[in-house]
Amino acid sequence: MRAITLVGVAAGLLAAMPVSAQEQEVWSGRYPFPPGGSVAVENVQGDIDVEAWDRAEVEVVVVKTALGLGANPDDVRIEVESNGRALTLRTLYVGQADEPVRVDYQVRVPRQVRLERLRTVEGSIRARGIEGSVDASTLNGNIEQRNISGSVLARAINGSVAVSLRALPDRAAPVQLDTVNGHIFLSLPSQANADLQLSAVAGRIEGNYAFTVSDVPGDTSWRTRLGRGGVQVRLRTVRGNIRVTESEELL
Repeated sequence: MRAITLVGVAAGLLAAMPVSAQEQEVWSGRYPFPPGGSVAVENVQGDIDVEAWDRAEVEVVVVKTALGLGANPDDVRIEVESNGRALTLRTLYVGQADEPVRVDYQVRVPRQVRLERLRTVEGSIRARGIEGSVDASTLNGNIEQRNISGSVLARAINGSVAVSLRALPDRAAPVQLDTVNGHIFLSLPSQANADLQLSAVAGRIEGNYAFTVSDVPGDTSWRTRLGRGGVQVRLRTVRGNIRVTESEELL
């Protein structure tokens, strides 16, 4: 695997430029990439935004912004690892700045791609038009996934999760949405074949479905089978509401 650490300007791949009076740098790069490959983004403070397009390449735009007078964008490096079928982007804090530096990723990928690890601590995650699997996790932020056709794992601690599925994955691939402090919204395709299990410890469950409440002591989950069943859909929040629909009106 080939590793490239982006520091300053990498000829042909990255261009650094001041954007405003703030300490801010914008870098961009393009990488040939086949459909069916995997992309991962491991961030710390900042958003991750991934959008599908009809090109056999990945485009990356990284914006580093100093959030205080003592912050310096040069204290953050973006590491890129690529072997042609797997691309990983990592945020590395190498300086000792007293103020934080925010790093925001804007990534465009082939539609048939696997987003294996979208991770951030302070920030939101968005994905649109992906036809492969999506695995997203944040500590403080929201997760939004639109027009997805594949398995979905979305986990937040302080934030809401909103997902619209254009098509369900195959029976072996799950759909699992979890948060502790936040709401969950799920839009399913019409005539879906799925087994739903929903749990809202301190919140409401809404949807135009006939749910069955578990009779097991201590089990707060509600269940229902859509169509013939098959795909396992698990939604869980501790302090928040859950709503399941067949449209994107709430997304």
